[in-house]
Amino acid sequence: MNEGIFRALAALAPSPPPEEREWSRRSGEAVSVLRETLRLHPRFILEEHRTYRLTRDGQVALGMEMCARGSALPASEDDPTLPAFEALVEHRPDARRELDQIHATADTSVRRARLLVERGDVQRGLCFLGDDDLVSLALPLVGVDRRTTLVDVDSRLLQFVEDAAKERTLDVRCIQHDLRDPMPRPMAGRFGCVFTDPPYAIEGFRLFISRAIELLKLDGRLWVAFGQSRRAAERGLEKQAALLEAGLVLLDMLPDFNAYQGGESIGARSDLYLLGRTPKTQPLVTGRVEGALYSSRKPKNS
Repeated sequence: MNEGIFRALAALAPSPPPEEREWSRRSGEAVSVLRETLRLHPRFILEEHRTYRLTRDGQVALGMEMCARGSALPASEDDPTLPAFEALVEHRPDARRELDQIHATADTSVRRARLLVERGDVQRGLCFLGDDDLVSLALPLVGVDRRTTLVDVDSRLLQFVEDAAKERTLDVRCIQHDLRDPMPRPMAGRFGCVFTDPPYAIEGFRLFISRAIELLKLDGRLWVAFGQSRRAAERGLEKQAALLEAGLVLLDMLPDFNAYQGGESIGARSDLYLLGRTPKTQPLVTGRVEGALYSSRKPKNS
């Protein structure tokens, strides 16, 4: 469910039924978003005497969405999710530095999975551009039973995910693809959300952002992890400028959300950005790309 629609419906759950301005204050959404919700989902909301309340269909839709997001609640001390994930990825392939792979900690991968469920992004249709952190395998452990898609150039990683998914009957679709090439046409505009932890080098960063935009629906969202040393803040500025150039709008930013088993040059941490499309959104890179994308040498496909 679209985040704006979710917030609009959730704001109508408390009594008494609000007028439009109060509804806007409760939801934190612009009146234009509320009116668009009314237009798109007339079965969910009833207008009476300039006040608004949920219909039975609206209550059911909101309840289902809240249940789906509820599985992303913070883990308790005895929650088995983290040790289950650690056991699942114990024999993962080693990180390939020529692809700028640096594994996130297991705790980070599980927290990412919970966040994606909590924010409703799995329900939108989720694609991972690169997933050496194996969040795709963490999602089922936090209660997700919807298909996710993983696109990666690393055949070892894809085989590991496919084997783990097959063994545990997980619904993860793996696609081997070199992002130097445009995304396959059938995938264009198919996903409501893309998650990526792109290469550190700016060339790779711009390419991954561009391919993510190719995948996104018109109302799609993009999660991007990146960080920089305090002594090299201009590198973060360079990437923020690329996001702005691509016409993406910042919706949220979670400082130091990601922790890594390496990456000490940036303090083994990075921030997590949530970005939304706008009418000005467009890829920074189109067509086939040549040249270096990573911090070291060019990748191989196997």
